[in-house]
Amino acid sequence: MPLSRKLRQLLVPVCLCLLLTFIMFILASASSSVARAKLHLPSLGLTNALAAQQLTPGTESQPGTAQPKAGVSGSGAPQEEDTTTRDAWLVRIFCFLAATVVIYPILRFLFKPWTFRREHIFGALGGDAVVYYYLKFRPGAKLLQDHPPSAVNPYVPPGPVFEAATAADYLEAFKKDFERWYGRGYYIIPVFLLTVLSFASAWWAEMMLRYWAANSKELNSLRALAAAALGGAFMWIVSDQIDRLRRRDFTTSDVYYYNFRILMAIPFAWALSLSEMGASTGRPLGLAAAIPLAFFLGAFPTTTLFTIARRIGGTVLKLGDDPDKGNELEKLQSVTKSNAERFKDEGIATITSLAYADPVDLTIRTNFDFSYVVDCVSQALMWIYLGKDDGGAQLFPLSLRGAQEVRALFFWLNDASDPVRQDAAQKTIDEAAVLLKISSDALRVTLEQIAEDPYTKFLTDVWT
Repeated sequence: MPLSRKLRQLLVPVCLCLLLTFIMFILASASSSVARAKLHLPSLGLTNALAAQQLTPGTESQPGTAQPKAGVSGSGAPQEEDTTTRDAWLVRIFCFLAATVVIYPILRFLFKPWTFRREHIFGALGGDAVVYYYLKFRPGAKLLQDHPPSAVNPYVPPGPVFEAATAADYLEAFKKDFERWYGRGYYIIPVFLLTVLSFASAWWAEMMLRYWAANSKELNSLRALAAAALGGAFMWIVSDQIDRLRRRDFTTSDVYYYNFRILMAIPFAWALSLSEMGASTGRPLGLAAAIPLAFFLGAFPTTTLFTIARRIGGTVLKLGDDPDKGNELEKLQSVTKSNAERFKDEGIATITSLAYADPVDLTIRTNFDFSYVVDCVSQALMWIYLGKDDGGAQLFPLSLRGAQEVRALFFWLNDASDPVRQDAAQKTIDEAAVLLKISSDALRVTLEQIAEDPYTKFLTDVWT
């Protein structure tokens, strides 16, 4: 993709971030000026707070008594004003940087790692693979109607099946369709919303920090609870983003979840302060305990917070916990519990649904590596044919992990030009039949069905 096009795709979110930053600074400055005018204070800094606390009834001003003006009487007044202004700007800079840290990892991902993943997919879908992709996963594409693929070698593997010119045309069409299906443009709305929420929260936090500096007695309030909840939410968001940036793992759903986490932080903390939270007294938790707890809950992922909410609600309503039924996908090799949950989040909860899923679409939605998704789909495809609880795991020592390996085995079996390979392939089938306790002929029929499955052909072309 030309550099100018990349810059255009990133220009919109970057300009929106800069524009919002400028607007928030103007609003923060204007709000601060209004607040100082209403309070008749030069600022809301720590110095004035300490000066106000030092007043005693004996030193209060009497009617008609002239009061010293800031910056006029007292040798330390100008220095105090300078210190207060400096403190205010330090708070502003801190809040601005905190909001920027939330936005930067996503923009960084879109500029480089996202491009790397896209190019990896383009490279894997070269040759016949891209034609098979349209035939199996996009059968209604207009491209198939306007330019039907012409086969030149459909029955003699492992040579190319389709003409090179046809495959090249389909690859160029796929690159354009990929931008339309999964392009960076889908990130604009969630990133814009996250920018608005981040800088709005930073602006509000900046005002509250300077207000509490002058009114430290009001720290135990609903405002403090809201600030603690937002602080905890942003702590988890930034931590999760740093981890995802390292793994090159950002999806539009993740960004939407960040927005949701910010929006739910304050209501969740407020409900927490009103809950009993396991207290033996039967009374609400209260603000004093809920404020630090609301912040510490920021260390938990959003799904864990929902688990906590369900348990609290289940305790109040006297409901039992939902039993953990496990995940069928964990039976596959290299599919951990966390990876199985990510597949499940995208609607892939069974081995059968994984076997016939679109690997490109699944790669974008889960942000797994494309090769890893292809390997999982290959295993699932072989699993559903064997129809056993172990799904053919006994065949792993024979290098038969998935549909790709089965097709490679039949390449050897049908290669009449190399009798040694044919003999080795037949012996492998015989040993596999012994392990599965079925006849060699029956297993050969099953494996041949796997090898000739259209989805297996696609996976093999992608892998090679």
